[in-house]
Formats: sequence, structure tokens, C-alpha cells
Amino acid sequence: MVDALAPSELLNVRRLARFGYLGLFVVVAYFTPLFEQYPPLQWLGIAGLLIVFFDAIVCARRRWRELREQLDEPEPS
Repeated sequence: MVDALAPSELLNVRRLARFGYLGLFVVVAYFTPLFEQYPPLQWLGIAGLLIVFFDAIVCARRRWRELREQLDEPEPS
């Protein structure tokens, strides 16, 4: 499925996945006692948050690089 997506569509899917994970983490952390009952699950969730954070940084740097390259290219006359 991922191979069939264009790069911009893949970024949108990754963005939705990040927001979904963050939302799920917040719901589980604040509205269920799951993390209190299973502390290793809380650490696994925090590790997932770190992955989401670094993935967001990678995507932002990639997007910034693309924008910078577009600005550096001379416009056709």
C-alpha cells in the first residue's frame, strides 16, 4: 500500500498516523487506568512518543530542504 502512494500522500498518511498516535496516547493516559496498571506499557508509550517526535523532525527538515531548493532555483522567463 505504501509503495502505491505518491510522496506527498505518504507525508499526509504519516502526519495522520502521528496525530492518531498522540491522540491515542492522551486518551489512554488521561481516561484509562491502563498505564497505572501496567507501567511497562507506559514506557512503551513514551518510547512511541519519542519516535513520533523524531519522525516529525525528519519530515520538517525534509520539507524545509524542498522549500529551500525551490526558492534557490531560478524562475523560468
